Parts: sequence; C-alpha cells; structure tokens
Amino acid sequence: MSFILNNCLGIGVIFSLIFFASIVIEKKIISLLVSLITLLFGLFLTFYAANKMNGFEAIDVYVKGLIFIGEALILLVVTSIFIVTQESKKKTG
Repeated sequence: MSFILNNCLGIGVIFSLIFFASIVIEKKIISLLVSLITLLFGLFLTFYAANKMNGFEAIDVYVKGLIFIGEALILLVVTSIFIVTQESKKKTG
C-alpha cells in the first residue's frame, strides 16, 4: 500500500496518458473506462484515508484522493464531448 501512496500522482499521470492515447486512436470505451477507473481510484484513496489513517498523513492522502476525483470528473466531461463529436460526425458524414 505504501507504493501506491508514494506514487499515486505518477499513477494519475499514467491514467491521463492512457486516456489521451485512447482518444487519439478513437477508442470511446477505453477512454470512458480509464476515466471511471480514475474516479474509483480517487474514491479508494479518500475512503482509505478516512478509515485507516490519522493526522497529517490522512489529510495528505485525502487531498490526493480529492485531486483524483476532480481529475476523473474532468476526464468524464472530455470523454462525453469526444463521444458527442464522434457521433455527430458519424451522423452527418
């Protein structure tokens, strides 16, 4: 668990890179799954900090979890915009 807590911001960067790579190759389902996995990871960090930790360490993990939740919500908005534009192109083209 310490590996995940020490490297969780790097994990977030990897999730974002996978997300944008899936948009480039036009895979709608993969981009949606990556954004949902990012949301679940943020919720996991938040709940883990609330239940298992005390003090300033808990605050650090809790804030990182909230950052992940915010990132996931932004990725979900980008995914929905991507899907809408792809479907409108498909419909008009």
